[in-house]
Amino acid sequence: MSTVILPPRAHWHDRLMLWISKLSLTFPLGLTATVVGIMEVVLNIWQLAYQHDLVAQTKRRRQFWIDQAKASITGSPVAIVTGGNAGLGYETAKALVEAGYLTVIACRTEGRGQAAIDKIEAETGIKGKATVLPLDLSSQASVKAFTREFRSLHSRLDILVNNAGMMDIPFGLTAEGYEMQFGVNHLGHYILTLELLPLLHDGPQGRIVVLSSGALYSSDQINYDLLKSAKGYSRLGHYSYSKLANLLFVKALNRRLQQKRSKVTINACHPGACSTELFRHNPLMNLVMIPGKIVCRSPLVGAMSSVYLALAPGLENVSGEYFFDQIPRVPNPIALDEKAQELLWTKSVEFTGVDLKM
Repeated sequence: MSTVILPPRAHWHDRLMLWISKLSLTFPLGLTATVVGIMEVVLNIWQLAYQHDLVAQTKRRRQFWIDQAKASITGSPVAIVTGGNAGLGYETAKALVEAGYLTVIACRTEGRGQAAIDKIEAETGIKGKATVLPLDLSSQASVKAFTREFRSLHSRLDILVNNAGMMDIPFGLTAEGYEMQFGVNHLGHYILTLELLPLLHDGPQGRIVVLSSGALYSSDQINYDLLKSAKGYSRLGHYSYSKLANLLFVKALNRRLQQKRSKVTINACHPGACSTELFRHNPLMNLVMIPGKIVCRSPLVGAMSSVYLALAPGLENVSGEYFFDQIPRVPNPIALDEKAQELLWTKSVEFTGVDLKM
């Protein structure tokens, strides 16, 4: 691992995020979420100043993990990347293809998924290692249909990357009547994960990667009473609810996996402030992001923690952690609260009718 140079770590940033989580007890949710976003951009500037070859080092790390995975895989491994047609998901799917995984791109539009596959094949020269299956995470029926179709086509699943997400959107409800960001970012992936868990459990060493966000530091709780109507809706605030839910889910499921002595691991990661399509629903932020690309991470850099957790050797016994720049971090203290984890699990079962099947 001496050949791998990680991005410079800012301990001041770690301390600052924990300080913001304390502010969330008294300050408005939208305000603390905005402060988190600003600090993420500041961190990017600091890292670029300290590591001028950041992109080059990213590419070296990426290739190292791909080579290690190729050398260790057996049989014909299969992976799923939700939202694998664009941004962070595309870069993750591409790395998995290069590592030898048959990679299923799960996205709402098959045409966009196929376009991503064509691009992967053109850039890598690897043919026939990526497929697309339709998945609409805002519809629980669509998620269940996806899992049925996947199981009819594949008897194996090695890696599940819960990458897709929505951010900073006008108020809307999922097909089942839940706030859209929470419904897509958490509930849809909750169902997907539990429905596919038996396949992951039966494999050599299943890995689940959950894309969370630094936004989880901006909330001290999830207000479940605000998930079914526009009352109290905050575009960034409800996004922070969903990202906190991602980590609470990781902790709760990891505890259950350990109790069952499962070999499956589940970890969360934060990609950092990236230049992706997440702000596509906010015209003002889209304008801001034009010059903002200079200080925002590219999808290639942002996807590195996902690629690391999916492919890197030596992580077989690492589970239930929150990673940023390939290093475990201390999350918002509320995410470590077992009562909060179990409340999320109870509410998720209530909202979806799905519970652990293993």
